[in-house]
Amino acid sequence: MRAHHRTLLLAGLLTLIPGTAQAAAPAGLHPVLATLPGSGGTYLLGGWQDGRWLSDAQTRTRMATWATYTRFAPGSAPTRVQGGRPTSLGEPCEVTFEVKVTPAREGLAVLASARLNAQPRPVTVLPTRNATYETAVRAELKRRGLPNPQVTLTRLIRADLDGNGTQEVIIEARHFQNGRDDFPPPVGQPGDYSLLLLRAVVGGKVVTTVLGEHIAPQTPWDSGSSDPMPMATLHRLAGVADLNGDGRMELVLYGAYYEGSGFSVQQWTPAGLKGTPLESGCGV
Repeated sequence: MRAHHRTLLLAGLLTLIPGTAQAAAPAGLHPVLATLPGSGGTYLLGGWQDGRWLSDAQTRTRMATWATYTRFAPGSAPTRVQGGRPTSLGEPCEVTFEVKVTPAREGLAVLASARLNAQPRPVTVLPTRNATYETAVRAELKRRGLPNPQVTLTRLIRADLDGNGTQEVIIEARHFQNGRDDFPPPVGQPGDYSLLLLRAVVGGKVVTTVLGEHIAPQTPWDSGSSDPMPMATLHRLAGVADLNGDGRMELVLYGAYYEGSGFSVQQWTPAGLKGTPLESGCGV
């Protein structure tokens, strides 16, 4: 997958802010995988070893033939799976590496090294009928130029990400007149959007961080014009897990447009977000 395609999949993320020092993880390599929605494959995103993050290419060369992972999918109990060595998807995604997993499971999920305590605190799926978070989504959409949004919460996840005793909430909301749960339409219609927010209490105040956002133009795109095609983008949370054993849980984000999809891993602290080199995807 070429660099500009990866950039497109991660569109909508905020400028990233450095975090704090990390504790020691168990010795050895800790690969990170993520599974696409539906019956999609499982991609190698990268890993952690000797106190630093590794890209997918760096991790691939260090992996053993088989490794054990814990699979985390929001709303499901963790399960153990085995993963083989990663192989290239080939053209046009020759730098995307897929891992065969046994037993295979369908659905969006994160796979962390089984030697890590990757969810040291509960990750809870909340009911999506919630007036407080509907209000927060409506306010964010209006702030971004959507005057009368149809607010639809599709997932609410609650977890204490950094272990400070305060819960954070990740909000998924989207509305597409066409498209599917795992893929948006090629071009959104006026009123279409996909929003991924994180709500946290910082210094006694509620702070909203945008993890991903797409709002369709309010004027329908004319396919016969010379204007560039405003491709719709879907943003979802693939999972929450401590991927390097430091006690803080990372956010694994999923993005899709009509010709491709991919993942990125972000670290959250009360000071903001910090990116990692862990990412993968396939698109044209």
